[in-house]
Formats: sequence, structure tokens, C-alpha cells
Amino acid sequence: MKRAIAFLSLVLASPALAVPVAIGFAPPTGQDLLYRIEQHRPVDGRDSLFRADRILRFEKAGDGYILHVTLRSLDSDAPGAGADAYRAALSPLIGVEHRFRLDSHGKIVGLDNIDDVRATMEKALNAMVARAPEGSAGQRTAKNVLTLLDGLTPEGRLALLSGEVQPLLLFVDSEVDDARPRGVRTMAGPPLGRAVAVEGNSVLAAHDGNRLTLQEDLQGAGAHVAMRYIVSAQTGLVDAQERTLTLGPQTLTEKRSLTAVGK
Repeated sequence: MKRAIAFLSLVLASPALAVPVAIGFAPPTGQDLLYRIEQHRPVDGRDSLFRADRILRFEKAGDGYILHVTLRSLDSDAPGAGADAYRAALSPLIGVEHRFRLDSHGKIVGLDNIDDVRATMEKALNAMVARAPEGSAGQRTAKNVLTLLDGLTPEGRLALLSGEVQPLLLFVDSEVDDARPRGVRTMAGPPLGRAVAVEGNSVLAAHDGNRLTLQEDLQGAGAHVAMRYIVSAQTGLVDAQERTLTLGPQTLTEKRSLTAVGK
């Protein structure tokens, strides 16, 4: 009898018989969330910090949601041009609310106030071009962003403006299974740098109630990416993310966190 019980225990614990975990989409509504992104990467031979804080809030809208996103602050200890370029690229968005429209599956399908966002960005960028020293990193970055905005299609502008919130929604309305690693193919590279194709597997490393831990190990031409996600199976959101990108001799690390304001 004991042998039978032991055999049954092994069968129930077998990964081959693990039940896939469904990840839904039920984000908290009417609540301000702090979305923090911190990167460490080398600038002029030294490790430098780049931090951006955004305030997010979901509201129900028909079958989907409106996601309000506002960049609250930027910070960097990078020397000289490194910090100037970072601030030039993002500071025009400080205090500018974005109202992204999401369908019931968590896909971003529009930016309801895209004309206002673009007009505000272009005004700030043109002012930056006018007052920045000629040929400075800040002026060059502002000009590049203006050129990019002008050349993109509407779909491309939406992808650009939603790029930093898309990682929160990576696993919405999907299914993970610790018995079957999932193949992943994507592009990886430093900010404003050349991206390379990487591929590998995503595995469910831990499952504790609604809290899922997923890990990815991806390789490409001269590149290695290690990812770790903490995902809520209930809300569908990525509550925390860690990334280590090694590209040649350089390494970039990044942490993202989503927490209720005040916690």
C-alpha cells in the first residue's frame, strides 16, 4: 500500500502531467500604480544609472480598458552627453498623459489623445533644439526624435509611444506550462543602439498561487539575454522584470517594477 501511495505521489508530481496555467487580464482599476524602470549600462567606461518613473491607472471602457500613463520623473548619473541624450529623448514627455486604449485581450489598439501628445512633444523638442548648444548631444537627440516622429506611420508612432508599457502586457491572455518550455524569438539591443536577433526558451520556474515566475535564456550573434518575470495570473500584468543583456564586451542590466502608489 505504501509503495502504491509513493507511486501515486510521483505521478501527481510529474512535470509531464502538470496542468497549464491560464493568465487572464483583470488589471486593478481606479488605482494609481508606480511603474519604475532602472537601467545600469556603461557610459564613458563607467557604470551609469538611468531611471524613469511613470504613474499608471487603468479604467474600464466597454469590453476593454483605458490605460492612463504619465511620465513623472527622470534621473541619471551618467557623465556629460550620456545623461543629456537620455533627458533630451524623454523629458518632453514629463507630465504628458497618454490615454492608451486596450482591447479585452490586453492589446494596445490606440492612443486616444495621440494628436495632443505629438503636438506637445514637438513643441518641447523644437524648443530644446533652439536653446541647446549647437551640435550638443541634447540638440542632436532632439532633432533625431523629431525626424523619427515625422517619418513614422500612425502604427509606428503608436508602437514608439507605447514601447515602455508593452512589457507589462507580455503574458496577458496566454497560457504557461512548466512541462513544456516555450520557444522565444525577439530582438535585443541597447537603447538607441543596433538590435540583434536572439532566440531561446521561456520556462515556468515557480508557481505560487497567482504568482508566476518565468525565466528566459536567449542567444544571438554576440548577444546573450537573461530575463526573469514575476507575473500575476489574475491581473495578467508583469509586476517585476529583470534583464541582463550582454552584447560583446558590454553588459546592461535593467529592473522594472509595478507597485501601488504609497506602498
